[in-house]
Amino acid sequence: MFSKRSRNTLRTAASPVVICFLLAAAVAQHTGTASSQAQTAVLPLTTKNAEVRHLLDEAWTLYLDRVEQAQAIEKLHQAIKLDPDFAMGHELLGQISLDSAEQVNEQAKAFALREHASPAEQTVIEWYQDASDAKLIPAITRMNDVLGQYPHDKWVVWMTTWWLMTQTQYERSIAIYERSGINDSAGLMNNLGYNYAGIRNFDKAFAAMDKYVAAMPGDPNPLDSYAEILRMAGRFDQSIEHYRAALAVNPRFYSSQFGVADTYALMGDQARARQEYEVGFQKFSIPQQHWVLWKTREAGTYVREGDYAGADQAFQSIAAYAHAQRIDQVEADTYRQMAMYQPNAKKAWALLDQADRAAREGKNATKSAIVEETAEILRLRVELAVKMGKLAQARSLVARLSDMWESSNDRLVEIAYQGAAGRLSYSDGKFEEAIAHLEEDPNNPLSLKLLAAAYQQTGYSAGAKRIDETLSNLNDPTLEQALVVPAFRKCFEDPACNGSLNAAAPKLRHTL
Repeated sequence: MFSKRSRNTLRTAASPVVICFLLAAAVAQHTGTASSQAQTAVLPLTTKNAEVRHLLDEAWTLYLDRVEQAQAIEKLHQAIKLDPDFAMGHELLGQISLDSAEQVNEQAKAFALREHASPAEQTVIEWYQDASDAKLIPAITRMNDVLGQYPHDKWVVWMTTWWLMTQTQYERSIAIYERSGINDSAGLMNNLGYNYAGIRNFDKAFAAMDKYVAAMPGDPNPLDSYAEILRMAGRFDQSIEHYRAALAVNPRFYSSQFGVADTYALMGDQARARQEYEVGFQKFSIPQQHWVLWKTREAGTYVREGDYAGADQAFQSIAAYAHAQRIDQVEADTYRQMAMYQPNAKKAWALLDQADRAAREGKNATKSAIVEETAEILRLRVELAVKMGKLAQARSLVARLSDMWESSNDRLVEIAYQGAAGRLSYSDGKFEEAIAHLEEDPNNPLSLKLLAAAYQQTGYSAGAKRIDETLSNLNDPTLEQALVVPAFRKCFEDPACNGSLNAAAPKLRHTL
């Protein structure tokens, strides 16, 4: 398993030109410094307590190498109890915590205590604070500074490559890892495998997983990670075998139990998937964010089999939990997902109103997370408006998204804008314009399906074929995948089916 912690704190990015320049600078700075800086240079950690340093080393091994996240969190709790002024301890806890409120609170504590830390630690803390505040340009600048000083430090390389991966900057993440010269970190091997999987280079992803397994024989997480990447590649039977092998090594490694459930859902066996989810929920005590993650995927099984009433009941229970726990971004996202599959546009719009209200509350979430969630809600409103023929309203919503992107420099806001603008342009018959937008949203099944259709409309058959193949092999247990990919695959395999977007998405009645 690669840590499935919420990425709210780190989900920001700038415009393509700016981010390409800044991230290229990160690689160039790293390359130039690596030859001159001592291989032993490590990020200083400001604590006078030797036991705190020992606890931090243990947390590192537990989190990065073994992905025993709950145990790593407990070590960090012990460390900051021994040294309450240990700013980097609070920062690291904020980054790996599985509790939304704790993430926000620990980030605030780290920032407040940064004067107790070394200049390098202060830079790291300010980097993450900028990220959570949706200030990407200074965040990347600070990231570059730290990486340039400590290009061989495991924590720094992990923080940098993981941060870039959350922004889907897989190639740059890979380049920084490879230039670090670190070949003995099992956890970074795991990270590298996921980055290669992100660019769908599964041969290299599997090679990294082979090294990870060899580095940690007898540990469940290498098998679990291998299983997930096998699933991404569509090798479902092998994936389940690896998940079962991980559970045989450690029957309490609950990620593998839920991985089995996710895999059955992607295979189309929703009843079996729900059985496996329930085994996990009954057997294990699960941290908040992981509970939400897999409850959401369990709810998605009803959508996959067309049982929207069952889906409503399951998603509503998640929304009620999120409301009670005051995790507003989760509540907003749950209502947004409910709106995605509704066959009635009026109900879908009302659910988006509920999502908006939750997002405006903004409790226990970073500013960047709320901005990004709001952008996703607006994107779905554009989709609804276009399907109902309300094009003037759709244009107004796209303009609002464009303003949000320009003011935030947030990559996920940009992606929401590009997907919405591409949908609108396609509906206007402006296929070249639609292509320019949709190519900036390469991981969303709705945009991929529309991109293939736009390529076909412009006569670019090779491009359409390439996107069709990518889409038909997209194996991510998300609701977007559930709404598009299974139906698309049936059309892709049937020459008599045109594989249109309407065939792959639920119908919306024009009853707003």
